[in-house]
Amino acid sequence: MDQSTITISEFSKVEMRVGKVVEATHPEKSKKLIRLVVDFGLKNTGDMGNTGDQGEEHEVRVIFTGVRGFGYTKEDFLEKQFFFVVNLAPRKMIGEESQGMILAVDPGETNEGEAHSNEKPLFISAEGMPVGAKVR
Repeated sequence: MDQSTITISEFSKVEMRVGKVVEATHPEKSKKLIRLVVDFGLKNTGDMGNTGDQGEEHEVRVIFTGVRGFGYTKEDFLEKQFFFVVNLAPRKMIGEESQGMILAVDPGETNEGEAHSNEKPLFISAEGMPVGAKVR
């Protein structure tokens, strides 16, 4: 098995969910990053009897994405839904923890290409899907 091949058991450890960007800012300390505040729906409290979300706590995380250099702005993300990896170890970026990763497509990267191209990454919309839904 080469290093790029993983087992289904390893892949099942990756938790991906639909999140809605409720806040997006351009941090003063960075020309590359956009700071996203992402809502992943109601926190899992184990109380299955509650069906409404009034007054209930949502799982909200800060996630940084380094795409300003490609021409993206905070407006490209605000109030939109995307796919995120939510169980990555937190990573300190410009003094604050990034608590996940937004998924993107590199249109210039193919099986025959370099590991990363210099083409503008594309984000996959999750509009219309329930916030917090797991990707399987």
